[in-house]
Amino acid sequence: MSEDSTAAAPIVGIDLGTTNSLIAVCDARGPRVLGGVASALMPSAVRYGSDGEVCVGARAKLEAAVFPERTIFSSKRFLGRRAEEMRAFSSAQSVPICEGPRGLAGFAIDGKCVLPQDVSGAILRELRLRAEAELGVPITRAVITVPAYFDDAQRQATRDAARNAGLSVARLVNEPTAASLAYGIGRGTQAGERVVIYDLGGGTFDCTLLEIVPKDTEVESDCFQVLATSGDTALGGDDIDRAIVEHWLAGSTVGSISERMQLLEFAQRAKCALATEVRVDEVVVCNAIAKALSLTRAELDSIVAPFIERTLVCCRRVLADASIAPKDIARVVLVGGSTRLVRVRSEVAKFFGREPYLALDPDRVVALGAAIQGAILAGDRRDLLLLDVLPLSLGIETVGGATAKLLMRNTPIPSRASEKFSTSKDGQTSVKVHVVQGEREFIEHCRSLGTFHLTGIPPMPAGIPQLEVEFLVDQNGVLSVRALERRSGVAASIQIMPSFGLTEEEAAKMDADSITHARSDMRRHRLTDLRVHSTLDIKWIAEALARVRDALDGAYVADLEQQMVRLTALCVEAEHTPDTVDPEEFSKLKQALDVSSVRVHEVAIAHSIRGGSIL
Repeated sequence: MSEDSTAAAPIVGIDLGTTNSLIAVCDARGPRVLGGVASALMPSAVRYGSDGEVCVGARAKLEAAVFPERTIFSSKRFLGRRAEEMRAFSSAQSVPICEGPRGLAGFAIDGKCVLPQDVSGAILRELRLRAEAELGVPITRAVITVPAYFDDAQRQATRDAARNAGLSVARLVNEPTAASLAYGIGRGTQAGERVVIYDLGGGTFDCTLLEIVPKDTEVESDCFQVLATSGDTALGGDDIDRAIVEHWLAGSTVGSISERMQLLEFAQRAKCALATEVRVDEVVVCNAIAKALSLTRAELDSIVAPFIERTLVCCRRVLADASIAPKDIARVVLVGGSTRLVRVRSEVAKFFGREPYLALDPDRVVALGAAIQGAILAGDRRDLLLLDVLPLSLGIETVGGATAKLLMRNTPIPSRASEKFSTSKDGQTSVKVHVVQGEREFIEHCRSLGTFHLTGIPPMPAGIPQLEVEFLVDQNGVLSVRALERRSGVAASIQIMPSFGLTEEEAAKMDADSITHARSDMRRHRLTDLRVHSTLDIKWIAEALARVRDALDGAYVADLEQQMVRLTALCVEAEHTPDTVDPEEFSKLKQALDVSSVRVHEVAIAHSIRGGSIL
């Protein structure tokens, strides 16, 4: 590679995790995890073959049941720890624990003691190679995250692991600090605000209380100070998986390590699926015997309840150590894949009395924050767009693919807006809320930010449900969208970070395109609105007319139906050949029908008062 490409190499961010590890970079598009959507999370698993081959990541994890005595998991737990301290974790390892130099813990393979920093070094090396292949430049420097409670020995072991991987550590950053950086907490935030990081990962749990401090103080990242931290090094998603397996076994035994690992693999899949499903079923083959297994959301909630209580004990200890009440916490950030569990999120919200931050993938948020710290150390400019005002408008998709903007570009933040909507079909019990960003009038020309479904709406005629959608952008640029059906009280929500993956140049182009296409976009939007509202009007008039036709003058009914036929034809034309439709003519026909139909509705109302049914 050329000298120029070497000079342009970024300082990457690495989340060296107990269960999974990730590598990320921050450039003009903002922070992003490398490796793609499907393979970004690399299992922190390493297999040492008898032929000297070192296999890292997904393949090592997949084949662990075949090579259990050669596959090492959760090496991060052992970094810088003495062997006598780690005997309690031996049951969770399929590789025997041994004593290495200076009494340090290691793993016995082929009569040798493999140290945790060698295992973690193999993981870091694989991540480095992945980044070099994707970015096309050599990677030599990295920001690596560590738990806030790591002592000097554990931090030094992490540096040793990086050196084994051919990396220079630009900085070790506490994982809670990295998560806060990813959310932009501290940028434009008042000094003195307290933030809780609730980190429930695969192997460990940590609760850390941070305080935003003035920029000129000599503390980590010149932004955050750890006030208190507490955790449990034997509490995480892996422990929940084992509890699920014990639930299935219910006192029976499994004959081999490989069989138990098969059950653990399904337990992990089932746990993840129940974040969105209410029940999962699978047939698992153990020792040539097929076992039908199932797990419901209620069963999982019961299994995880004691684990959640253990996390809340740590949370109470942190607050007590800092002499702070839950009401004094400004924000709660969820980190770690296990925080996807529905019961975890609800219990954390209940404990702290506020909805936690969910906008970023909890598996990736630490790596993203590390990448941001790397860009800061490299002196690169970060185009984090949501600073003082919204760079682009925010809205939702409406019927016909149009965009309804709730917050306009250049709106100062924090900001809030709400709008009322309704359903477009009879008996509709769910609504998809599609959140978009941009200045154009149709979603096809805007940036999709996310979707969620509001379900459980009681079946009612089209246009009757009262749907309220609220947008709230806080001072850190996190967009919370909430949808509520006011009659039934059902609600759903999503959190989004609109600035991620969007450069200043892209934002400027979207703004310029909206000006270039303003006239045609507005014309098309007006026709769409006319078509949607006219279709609904025609439906309501036809239903009312069917009930009271005999009570109306025949000539009036014939004229009304003729108007409805003309407007229906215009709706079809507007949908298929919009360029041939004059919006002014369309609007006049709709208004004329609205006026003509008043008599129908008056008679229908009078009829219902006398005992008929209006709906």
